Amino acid sequence: MDIRQLTFFTTIVDHAYNLTRASKHLRISQPALSQLVREFEEMEQVELFMRHHGRLTGLTDAGQQFYEDALSVLHGHQQMMEHLHERSRVIRGKVRLGIPPVILPVLFSQLIPKLMAEHPGIELEIIEEGAFELKRRLLLEELDLAILIEPGESYGIERYRLIEDEVVVAVRPSHPLSEAKSVSYRDLSAEPLVILNDSFMLHHQILSQFRHVQVEPQIFFTSGAWDLLIGMVQELDVVSILPEPILRFHHAEDIRILPFDPPMLWDVSLNHLAGVEQRPLVRHVRDYVLHYFKSYWPHPSNRGESVKKNPDQSPLL
Repeated sequence: MDIRQLTFFTTIVDHAYNLTRASKHLRISQPALSQLVREFEEMEQVELFMRHHGRLTGLTDAGQQFYEDALSVLHGHQQMMEHLHERSRVIRGKVRLGIPPVILPVLFSQLIPKLMAEHPGIELEIIEEGAFELKRRLLLEELDLAILIEPGESYGIERYRLIEDEVVVAVRPSHPLSEAKSVSYRDLSAEPLVILNDSFMLHHQILSQFRHVQVEPQIFFTSGAWDLLIGMVQELDVVSILPEPILRFHHAEDIRILPFDPPMLWDVSLNHLAGVEQRPLVRHVRDYVLHYFKSYWPHPSNRGESVKKNPDQSPLL
């Protein structure tokens, strides 16, 4: 069990074994949290929690000892990281970091304040553009680091994967597609689409998928505001195609999420120019971001459980 999983375990206990409250605090889905507990208990062949009718009610003796040890490990880890960054706090200067606005509040709302509080000498200039434009500016050396959303490698760019999730279809419950278990791009051939505009990499990826199946998409509306697209889905019989974490972040209970078959992956990475010597300050910010996502963000292997997709179950978000 790693630091991230220890944090999940202690959070469950600290929230009185209420998985719903614990998952909201951790910003992951309840099924993913339940799966993590089950997998660890099965792997170690030990029961950490007492259960009654399927609900967690307390800790076993082994669980209580593990909880106390976990708190000690987490405290030691926090001290270790504070010592690691103690001398780096004197680092000063500006770092230009490009982040697509569509994911800025979803993935970076906690990281950026944490970085600024721990390193007041660092001036972090956030450039908000679509991933397509950020990639262009990175190649022109107008950015030190950029968060990009695209699969595969890019020539001249060194990339570090932060998360991998899925792009999904969003419709309101009354939409004819809402009862489907999955959809293909051919299924969307006649549907009015509301999608991110062409400044976003996802826009071009969606069009590429339609071209691949030789279907002309019916683009009804494009925007750079994902909350506007979600609002249109809630009010109209339209279809949107968005990354699943954005829909989780929105907490909309009146939207159905449908996965693509085959799945369409959403790959978020931290990038800088390849073959260019990075300033120590830039390397420090890069390593800080990588450590944050490795320690605190759900592992890609859990993404299949992150949101309920079965229309026979309760609302999906």
